[in-house]
Amino acid sequence: MTLFFYILRDYLKFVIGTVVLTVFLFILFDAIHKSSKDFAEYNPSAFLIFRFYLYQIPGQIVQALPIAALLASVITMILLSRTNEVTAMRAVGMGALQIGRPLVFGGLGLSLISIAVGELWAPKLARLVHHIQEVEIQGRNDEHISTAVKWVRNGSRLFNFQDYDPIRQTLNQIQVVKLGERFRPSDSIHADSAEYLANSRSWLVNGLKVIEFHKNGEVDHVRLEGSRSMPLPIDPGKLKKDRRKPNEMSFVELRELVDRGEKSGVDTVPYKVELQGKIAYPFAAFVVSLIGLKFGYRSERSTETARGVLMAFFVGISYWFVKSAAWALGLQGALSPIVAAWTPNLVILSIIGIDGWVSRKL
Repeated sequence: MTLFFYILRDYLKFVIGTVVLTVFLFILFDAIHKSSKDFAEYNPSAFLIFRFYLYQIPGQIVQALPIAALLASVITMILLSRTNEVTAMRAVGMGALQIGRPLVFGGLGLSLISIAVGELWAPKLARLVHHIQEVEIQGRNDEHISTAVKWVRNGSRLFNFQDYDPIRQTLNQIQVVKLGERFRPSDSIHADSAEYLANSRSWLVNGLKVIEFHKNGEVDHVRLEGSRSMPLPIDPGKLKKDRRKPNEMSFVELRELVDRGEKSGVDTVPYKVELQGKIAYPFAAFVVSLIGLKFGYRSERSTETARGVLMAFFVGISYWFVKSAAWALGLQGALSPIVAAWTPNLVILSIIGIDGWVSRKL
């Protein structure tokens, strides 16, 4: 058990070092880039810039963990091999899986940490980052609403509105169409405005006009009504435009967007790909940690260190290349979302498995 924590300590030390370096380089290069554009044009305060980058750190940690796990697993095992510690471990009967067990558990732990950070903190802070950049720095309007929610389907009814006043919580130019057989309308409700009633979670609709249709689609009769309360399937809290990209949202938020988009007839393929990626990408930290296991099969005398480093570099480049290609095909609909998201991990597992088999034979 002492040996387990000894290897795990070195592994986590290199993980933390790589993550810190990666986040630092991101902030440095991004600040240099923005200093000649946004920062120079809008001249934000130093505290605003500090908050802007501070809130991005959790999201950058999630992005950096797979590459950190890859480098940490390889460097840890190479150093153990160079100091003949791998030889000593194998001399007492330890196999490659026993030697590399800290890498397995460490990689799994990093995947769980990545999921937790990506679900609990990164999405909330990403919203603040966009608010700081677009509203506090660039001075844009914060009251825009999402165009995707202007059409909502609930069962056989279609709901549509022209615009929304977030201050008064009022919808304007509402239309509710009930579909009958062969998608022909059975009745249609038009209203000038609707005011949200927070206590009853319903809408007070004003200026009602109800149109009823015959089965053949012709108008039967029209009647005018004053005002009445209606349970429209529209939540004011979800009307404001979300400036975040799909990869900055949580699994729960993406799942809700997919459900709402399918009801509204909106293309949800990008959200479905990102939904699967919310689990597949953090799991990459565990997958690439297994690369270090190959150094447990042979000692430094028979291990070509340069070859191992190049192999790790090749695996890292391959992962992000395959990820970009698979996700692009998924966004185009050529691959199903689950295949597009998990293909990179499966490819890397295959490479690791083949290399491990070759190492055992040699």
